[in-house]
Amino acid sequence: MNSKMMEGIKKALGKEEFDILTKKIKKDGMMKVLGKELIVNKKLKEIMTLAHGNKQEKTLKKDSEDEFKIRLKSHHNSSGILDKYIKKNKITKEDFEKKMNELPKDVPRVIYAHTPYCDKICSFCNLNREQLRGSLDEYADYLVSEFEKYGKYKYVNSKPFNVIFFGGGTPTVYKAYQLEKILKSVRKNIDLVHDYEFTLETTLHNLDDEKIEILNRYGVNRLSVGIQSFSNKGRKFYNRTYERSESIKRIKELKDKFNGEVCIDIIYNYPGQGIEEVVEDAKIIKELDLGSSSFYSLMVHEGSELSKDIVDGSVKILEDLKKERKLHDAFVKELTSTGEYYPLELTKIAKKGRDSYQYIKARNNGGDTLPIGVGAGGRVDNIGLFNISKELSFFIEKSHYYIIFEKLAGLMQFPVIEKNKVKNILNDKEYNLFTKKIREYIDKKLLTEEKSSYSLTSDGIFWGNNISKGLLKYIADNLFEG
Repeated sequence: MNSKMMEGIKKALGKEEFDILTKKIKKDGMMKVLGKELIVNKKLKEIMTLAHGNKQEKTLKKDSEDEFKIRLKSHHNSSGILDKYIKKNKITKEDFEKKMNELPKDVPRVIYAHTPYCDKICSFCNLNREQLRGSLDEYADYLVSEFEKYGKYKYVNSKPFNVIFFGGGTPTVYKAYQLEKILKSVRKNIDLVHDYEFTLETTLHNLDDEKIEILNRYGVNRLSVGIQSFSNKGRKFYNRTYERSESIKRIKELKDKFNGEVCIDIIYNYPGQGIEEVVEDAKIIKELDLGSSSFYSLMVHEGSELSKDIVDGSVKILEDLKKERKLHDAFVKELTSTGEYYPLELTKIAKKGRDSYQYIKARNNGGDTLPIGVGAGGRVDNIGLFNISKELSFFIEKSHYYIIFEKLAGLMQFPVIEKNKVKNILNDKEYNLFTKKIREYIDKKLLTEEKSSYSLTSDGIFWGNNISKGLLKYIADNLFEG
């Protein structure tokens, strides 16, 4: 929960009630306390519901602003503009349950399961997670019951799913018997297509031989390992376990023991990082023959330990776009230098014939995502939902326009944008607006045009989220404000 939300809660509850709440959170943990408080405290429930419902419009600058003055580092920065233009209607749990008792549409389907706990917090992270306190037996049993519950719905049991993705937090933080209990429930209650993708996010220190054997036994076929950097300096900055040599050793051992694909995350542009360090990261990825690597520029998230260090002056972050670009390009150039690896999406480089990253392809091509667990969010057909706690979820009905704009934002995450896919989403008027704005980006050497597609240039990949936002904003302005 970020500091702005905490300030809002403090203002609404009053100092005395807020102090009592924070003491409870400090003692028992945020997830446990909120689960109880959201049932009995009407003011707190209303605050959380409004926060996740995005009732307040986000303000945007006029078209005259420089679209490329500040680089947008995440797809959330581009798709997040939709709330200004398109309303979302709040609906009830009963509406969602009615949808779950219907047959699914013919789209890719994903289950996203969230584990909001870590035993060690990364310096940059402010995601829906908290430091592990005590046993996870209760949360493991909760996930088991959720898979059992959803497995009875027609939407779930009438057709196999394409992807299951366990994110966090750290989904391998469970003890072996807890992890097995959860995965056993998944395979008992969820049918998967023959070429399914089943991913768990993990750290290196949360895996051991017993857990790896359990992952193999229950058909997990992809691991996403949070490495962030192989440099000792970078690993210390990110509060990672193990130094460079031990990390490399453990990845090699993991590849030998795990039956599926091993992928990693890299975060570049930490303070003092040199070109040689990001190039070395890329070389190690090739040497380890990894399936893919995400690569994100460091983002300072409000509420993270890093943001607190910046405020108290112990860490200084200087925004240097030229340096960020050099690091980005050096990493991409080195990793793709032999032709074995290619940009799969704006922030993912994969080895040809290996990691297909079905999860992001399904989500970005308009597929459904059924969210399970505290802190999980997704969309089933036209219903968006977010699980605030075990006891409380928020449901919204997304309009036709909201969904098509989300789909367009998803397509813009890939280096190659197929014209037919865009035409299948937009009507003639919308497509004309799309192509008009695309021409501007072609003139700026951000894209090239082929007969059946548009391709992002190296400049276009770096500025991809800005391009996505610019397109969405231009089309929406002309449709709704023109």
